Amino acid sequence: MSGAAAQRLLGLLVFACILVLAAIMPAVIGTVGSRDEPVTGEADQVANRPAAELADHYVSSRSCRACHPHEYDSWHDSYHRTMTQVAGPESVEGNFDVDMRLDGLNFHLEREDDRFFVTVPRDPGKKSPDDFRSEVVLTTGSHHMQVYWTSLHNSRALSLLPFAYLCEEKRWIPRRSAFLQPKPKTLSAEVGRWNESCMRCHTTHGRMRPGEMANLTHGSLETVDSHVAEFGISCEACHGPAEDHIAVNRDPFRRYKLHFDDEGDSTIVHPNRLPHDRASQVCGHCHGVTNFKDDEAWSKWAQHGYEFRPGDDLEKTALRDFVRLKTSPQPPSVQKHIDGFPHYLESMFWSDGMIRVSGREYNGLSRSPCFERGELSCMSCHQMHQPPDDPRPRKVWADDQLKLGHRGNQACIQCHKEYREESKLVAHTHHPVESSGSNCYNCHMPHTTYGLLKAIRSHQIDTPSVKNSLETRRPNACNQCHLDQTLEWTADYLADWHGHEKPDMSDDQREIAASVLWTLQGDAGQRALMAWSFGWEDAKEVSGSDWMAPYLGLLSTDRYDAVRLIAERSLKRLPGFSSFQLDTLGSEYAQNFPRVLQHWQSLPQKPPPERAARVLIDGQGQLPREKVEPLMKQRHDPDLHLLE
Repeated sequence: MSGAAAQRLLGLLVFACILVLAAIMPAVIGTVGSRDEPVTGEADQVANRPAAELADHYVSSRSCRACHPHEYDSWHDSYHRTMTQVAGPESVEGNFDVDMRLDGLNFHLEREDDRFFVTVPRDPGKKSPDDFRSEVVLTTGSHHMQVYWTSLHNSRALSLLPFAYLCEEKRWIPRRSAFLQPKPKTLSAEVGRWNESCMRCHTTHGRMRPGEMANLTHGSLETVDSHVAEFGISCEACHGPAEDHIAVNRDPFRRYKLHFDDEGDSTIVHPNRLPHDRASQVCGHCHGVTNFKDDEAWSKWAQHGYEFRPGDDLEKTALRDFVRLKTSPQPPSVQKHIDGFPHYLESMFWSDGMIRVSGREYNGLSRSPCFERGELSCMSCHQMHQPPDDPRPRKVWADDQLKLGHRGNQACIQCHKEYREESKLVAHTHHPVESSGSNCYNCHMPHTTYGLLKAIRSHQIDTPSVKNSLETRRPNACNQCHLDQTLEWTADYLADWHGHEKPDMSDDQREIAASVLWTLQGDAGQRALMAWSFGWEDAKEVSGSDWMAPYLGLLSTDRYDAVRLIAERSLKRLPGFSSFQLDTLGSEYAQNFPRVLQHWQSLPQKPPPERAARVLIDGQGQLPREKVEPLMKQRHDPDLHLLE
């Protein structure tokens, strides 16, 4: 057979296959089931929780799987999918065979078949018809921690189990301890919080749908009829409603033609094909600080959901204002919050406007020079689907959904190509090429954001500055890695290397390690960052860990539960402390410091004299009270509630 004849035969076979597909695909697309298939159309079957009900051109992720199996599978294994789940054996992470006590109340957690229940007994140790018992119906989170929402019986409004489960430690803690806030005076079930707040970003196309009698303030929630298109962050959260896309692509000829069309499919949004700002706003829809413009805007969301769709200009949406510190005058919606809560902006921003809490990465990215004057976007570093040729285990990719190789300098040298040459990189960083000091993000995206009981990289690309640290109290990258060095030490190097002007400093700032000052004098957010930094392997390698235990012992007596929890984690990473037990959340936590100090003094390793002087450890291995106490009296310690 000639080559031309073979090509004609191949063409006929392809055409025949297309005809077959044309006959069968309309029945297949949108009907293929899947593991953990999202439940939709359940409003008539479920009365004790929000319902997944398709509406407004949303068709759910199960409709995507037939044509996009790999993308579906990688999404399915991501933590976006599991952000909100219907409670069941596959979704509940916590141990539900346990009794706990909080603020004088007993809580009994139990599993019955595939259902999970919480009982608050009226008389501990005895079952009674008067016991309050509710079913866990939804979960939030599955990566770092998980919280549980319980039914109000015949209402779609939810209340919160006042405990959170830490997934890595496999440990229950009071939910209030998981967030950096002063201890509340009263225990709250936070009735309606999920319906009014959490569902906005933790589901796809959530609508609160309050009835005329719904009143969140007073708990009258019987008429709330909350609906979502899908629980969790699903395909349509990023690509937009797919009803039209599914309908037109039942035509196999159209799908075949699209393979040769560089413009893509106009019936669906592909974030990677959007301009860098609009692509990032797809993420910023949830990963940004916004407020409803007014009560009317809130009511429109409550009934119909957000009007934003991927590809829209998020900063010009009708319902929401973006919140930024350096805005004058503030939009009325923001000013209203400030009037009711004067520390509202301080709870999210450093004093120069840089974001200090997690989940608000778009606000930081959008203020970065690489975004403002370049093409940097969220997708420059992250990918929502793991490529088929990525050799990493799926869980490794899912941790941060970073592109392969982007834990190093790959993301930055996409544009800053000159630093592909090792000599130029070292000339710029003044650190050996393989050291943590030559990782771009350690200097330009330091861990100055707080959330999820840890420090997180800032997403506002910036340069280290002692002046900024003095003005804002925010740790700089140099001293957050070189934890045993002073601000003056950093200022000297930045002046020598990059021509920075040395700012005026006090004697303490010239002589005492910056991390020690932030630990002793800083607010709760700074103390949390230092507690995490003392456990950061890069910093321990550079700074030595032979002096950190006393400060972690001190932080484990902090008045904020979250600071104590982070200090406990870091302490257990130090040599000789892996099995050391602390009373972190009990009534005896004030005794942690002397116990830690005594154990540390029994260990052989101690800091060399020069380092010991900078970190205030005397020759007897003590923190001298005459030096430490005056610094702690200067502590900037307002009640702080970081709104992560």
